[in-house]
Amino acid sequence: MDGTLYVVLLLSGVLRITSGVYKKYTYINVRMSWPEAQSYCRAKHTDLAFVETMDDANRLINIVDAGYSGSVWIGLKRGTQKRWGWSYRENTLAQYNAWNGGEPNSQNDCAYLAYGVWHTHKCSRALYFVCYNESTGYIKVELWKNWTDAQSYCRKYHADLATIRNSEDQNQIKSIVPSTSWVWIGLFQDSWEWSDKWSNFFRHWAVGQPSQSLGSDECVGMSTANSGKWIHESCYLQRPFICHGWPKSPFRTYQYMNESMTWLDAQSYCRARFTDLATADSINDVNRLIKTNSRYSGSVWIGLHAGTEQRWVWSLGEGTISNYSMWSAGEPNGDGQCVRSFNGSWYDESCSTVLPFVCFNDSTGFIITETAMTWRDAQSYCRQHHTDLASISSPEQLNLLSNESSLWIGLFLDSWQWSDQTNLSFRHWKADQPSLISGSGDCVGMSINNSGKWVQYSCDQRQPFICYGDDKLIRKQIVRLKLSCDGKCTLNDPSLQTAFLNKISEKLKSMGVESDKMSWIQGEGEEVFHLESKPKANSNNHCNSQ
Repeated sequence: MDGTLYVVLLLSGVLRITSGVYKKYTYINVRMSWPEAQSYCRAKHTDLAFVETMDDANRLINIVDAGYSGSVWIGLKRGTQKRWGWSYRENTLAQYNAWNGGEPNSQNDCAYLAYGVWHTHKCSRALYFVCYNESTGYIKVELWKNWTDAQSYCRKYHADLATIRNSEDQNQIKSIVPSTSWVWIGLFQDSWEWSDKWSNFFRHWAVGQPSQSLGSDECVGMSTANSGKWIHESCYLQRPFICHGWPKSPFRTYQYMNESMTWLDAQSYCRARFTDLATADSINDVNRLIKTNSRYSGSVWIGLHAGTEQRWVWSLGEGTISNYSMWSAGEPNGDGQCVRSFNGSWYDESCSTVLPFVCFNDSTGFIITETAMTWRDAQSYCRQHHTDLASISSPEQLNLLSNESSLWIGLFLDSWQWSDQTNLSFRHWKADQPSLISGSGDCVGMSINNSGKWVQYSCDQRQPFICYGDDKLIRKQIVRLKLSCDGKCTLNDPSLQTAFLNKISEKLKSMGVESDKMSWIQGEGEEVFHLESKPKANSNNHCNSQ
């Protein structure tokens, strides 16, 4: 370590070690169907993995277990319509295009430049092509290749096939390509979309993929046996998968306040000193709330209170159904506040009705339980034995359910909202709560002596409360950094990490800065440091922080 690096670190009190450069990908070595994997990733991370560069594609192949040689689900699936987009990630056609009259032709899927305008042709036609390189700009390549092979060539030797964003780009290409030449550009017609609706057009198909035939092969896996190239397969095959996004709420901190206040006063206190009154979006959060004070056994305020409107939301905590719903005609019709699935459609139903139900398990996906229960009892059963009642967010997931009988799913009508305005729908009510009787109370307390179950109270009642967030009275700063070392890297040796912090602390004290609570922060089950995946040539080993 040299002194210059320490000077950068001396300005921080708390060090959170993270790359800050790449998307966070997590390989899940559990076999699920594509829709079950989608549910898992949406519940635990952000969504199934999306990929927008070759660097992303290479990182995916590198995080799969070395002993596995099959395919791995990613977030791409067949969409409902074809769209034109650029191979190099972007879709700028709304801002600029130079189509020839009568183009684009829906029968052709690839575009070429000729006579100063864009035309379409079968992608199998062999033409010269134009690549784009971030260092040197546009390059005309005088090799006869079909569109897919031209794309592979450009990605291997440059960045990608040419993207034309505006008239300036168009004129630059025209300056290096004779008017009568026909050259492939990076524009193509595509019928695939990402699970999280990200409108990115980067594709990394294997040879012969994707097939144009329709069927059950609507979902995309990454082939570990074929350099990470993509293939489309039946959505119902059981595969490991990759999620993107950090684990949800990994660093939420709770603070128990042993002072009795009304709900509104507690809210004001938490907002002034921390972030807000406590928010919970899983049973794990509830268990952590209970442990904030081991000696108190009464009720404490949390951040839930009565809202002004009702919404259909998921028990698993994924918010509203704005992105996908399958209500039967005329539904919901006011029959009840819980939802059953029957024959591919949803129906509202009284929550006291006794029905079989569908659970979701983080390890095994959807589980149909034939024992009939009320919706609330079914929810408790699923949370005790699995993860929660099932959330349905795509047609593929609905197709996994039996059509022969009505089944409870995790959808319910809710009128409560969190103080911090987060759209979390996880609820942990006591058996007789919430009450539908007017005047029962508009604010929610957690009963510590009843497994953390939630009860509604008058907001004027005075009781202790729990805040979340870092204490604003204690200044903290996060620094992201890359460290280098000579020879063998042993930066994950706890004694060496302690030595780093001691050295930094000494430097801080010499500058008159106190730093008695400095620490490395890392995700659960993760190391603080990891080796760079692509070390630079002719250099010593490099370590970068995670």
